[in-house]
Amino acid sequence: MYRCIVLCIFLYAVQLGSAESLNKILGIVGRISITQIDYDIAKEKYNKIEKFIPDQLIQKGKSLKTKVIDYLIINAIVDMTAEEETIQVNEARLEAELKRRMKVMGIDNRKEFETVISQQTKLPFDIWLSELPHQIKKSQLMQIRISTQLPSEKEIRDWYRKNKKKVGFELKYREIAVVPRNSSIQEEKRVYDEISEIYRAVGRDPKAFNLVADGPRNRSNLRGGRMGWIPAFELFNKSRIIASLAASIGIGSISRVFRDETKRYCIIKLEGRRPTPLSSVRRGIQNLLYRQKEDSSFAAWIEQRKKEIPITIFDKEYLAENKLQVPDEDFKFKDTDEDK
Repeated sequence: MYRCIVLCIFLYAVQLGSAESLNKILGIVGRISITQIDYDIAKEKYNKIEKFIPDQLIQKGKSLKTKVIDYLIINAIVDMTAEEETIQVNEARLEAELKRRMKVMGIDNRKEFETVISQQTKLPFDIWLSELPHQIKKSQLMQIRISTQLPSEKEIRDWYRKNKKKVGFELKYREIAVVPRNSSIQEEKRVYDEISEIYRAVGRDPKAFNLVADGPRNRSNLRGGRMGWIPAFELFNKSRIIASLAASIGIGSISRVFRDETKRYCIIKLEGRRPTPLSSVRRGIQNLLYRQKEDSSFAAWIEQRKKEIPITIFDKEYLAENKLQVPDEDFKFKDTDEDK
């Protein structure tokens, strides 16, 4: 009986020791422990979510271990600060956020919503969902703890000046269109012959294009066949064929004869191409710069919180790579503001 009891105690101690080594503590952030299991779970998904982490929070050129532990430290800081501000993201809060997003996207079906989210983010829905609580907490902390200034007019204009190629361009053109009365082969031939004759005429005398465009032979639904300045992407949504041709010819040039999506036979003359004006993209640039400022403000706030919160890392690889001192084995929790 005695031997049996001793054996049971021994086996329990072995199992306990194995469990502790399996889930050893890699670090402590305030009162939150970062364990081996936390690391393994985060490592499993890190490569998929790294693109959503602001560049300012990623140590370039560092190992995957350092990046994952840094990511866990940031999450712990967010969790601790959210708790201080009584920000809670329970199941009810999470479900309310999902319903809000579905409403904004105009989606009623949960399965459809999950599919759309996966397509947009290129993430499995369960991974996206696992990150949502921290995103909600971060969003609320940005309002309470972290101030971000709106981009100035100078910043908006400077970005536009340096990135004109990125904002795309607008096009202006005139079209001549001849529309078949029916789908018979004879009518198609008649219309093609007519537009071909017009094409030859304007080729001999480019000034004739405007005369024909203003005349009764032009069946364009645009007045005089005139299309005013239109963003290339918007034109593409209206007619891929016209957008492609307009983008491929020079200003003042006339396209070949083509049949568009509505079965009209057309030729177009490109009258202008210019970068999309600032007035058309101001809001988009402002939002982009504001998000960049938010990321910078958040990164600066995280660095400040690292100075305020006791953080100790025990992982030897992380310590060596980041040239940090090995903590004392008799490490004890430092006093936090809550203890004082």
